[in-house]
Amino acid sequence: MAGRKVHGDGGVYRLDKSVPASKCRRWQIRISLGKNLATGKYDRISRDFAGTYREAQTEKRRLIAEIERGDVQRRSDMTFEQYADAWLEERRESCAYGTWRKNGDQMKCAKMHLSKARLDEIRPQTLEKCYKALMDGHSPSGRPLSGTYVNSIHVALHRMFRQAVKDGHIASNPCDFADAPSVDTREKKALRRDGIVTLIEKLDPSDPIQFAIRLMVKTGIRRGEAHGLSVGDVDRKSMVLHIRHSYDDGGNLKEPKTKAGARDLPLTESALADIDARIADIERRYRNTRKRLKTDGPVLGPDTPLVGDGLGNRMLPHSSTRWWTRERKGLGLEGWTLHELRHSYITELARRKVDPKVLQTIAGHAKFSTTMDIYTHVDMEDKKDALKVVDW
Repeated sequence: MAGRKVHGDGGVYRLDKSVPASKCRRWQIRISLGKNLATGKYDRISRDFAGTYREAQTEKRRLIAEIERGDVQRRSDMTFEQYADAWLEERRESCAYGTWRKNGDQMKCAKMHLSKARLDEIRPQTLEKCYKALMDGHSPSGRPLSGTYVNSIHVALHRMFRQAVKDGHIASNPCDFADAPSVDTREKKALRRDGIVTLIEKLDPSDPIQFAIRLMVKTGIRRGEAHGLSVGDVDRKSMVLHIRHSYDDGGNLKEPKTKAGARDLPLTESALADIDARIADIERRYRNTRKRLKTDGPVLGPDTPLVGDGLGNRMLPHSSTRWWTRERKGLGLEGWTLHELRHSYITELARRKVDPKVLQTIAGHAKFSTTMDIYTHVDMEDKKDALKVVDW
């Protein structure tokens, strides 16, 4: 069907006149297409709708968009679950493993409420009800989801429905008219110097997981970067750590996402001592493995992972997350995330007035604005502390 110009703004009419308009939940949407020159009659498209008047107005705008696109008669028998599964399969080949896995979790949440719905029957109101249910605790985990996470689900759905429009399954994207939850991410916490020192003292650098966490706190590297390190990335003579790879939970060792991610970091004597302790433990484990299996390997080399097991296998980053989630309460940091440990290091450098451009390079931030957000926040904290001495 070719697109047609809508005549006027259309109208929403009450079908149940036994109740006030404010309580009515049955409406008819009417869209005028003007006079048909072929028949001499006035064409009109009508559609019944169940919901509030506000929701009916939103549906009217969506219907107008369908008509002007020329797709108002297009229909699809594909369910949300079927299309979401097909979309995820395509995403597996076109995006990073971490992104694909995140999309899978997001679709799992949406399927709880949209699974059997026909793709072309999903309306903005359908999505808004889904979002509310997830935030009320009707989620795969049984816990209320944050507005930030549900907002990310909305973003993923928008991408998926946009592809469905291109594929011809639906006429318009229902996310265009759905209200997404507001982002409500709490402000990142940052340990002060004393807290950082206390945590470091409780972690054993010879253990692969605890070593990774100590290195995150001492150098500000990311979790995946710590797990992507090999012996050859350590330049002992220059006391420099080369960040050249990141390791993801799909078992992929890859280059950083941005040019800023590939960087050389100066090592302190303390961080180098941790690396020495870790390498000594690797050599010990490898000797035991060779003796137990009566083989010539594994042997220590430049490609040996610093965060690995006794067989020379690199450990997945999620192993650090699991260990931290299990042990953080005993470390006095219940509720703290691994990323907040990296954030603590970067924040402490900002408190010490390290030049923002230098700080950006150390952190591996692709955008200078990311670094400045941290720097400005710390600067404001210092200003507030300074004013306390004249708070009379």
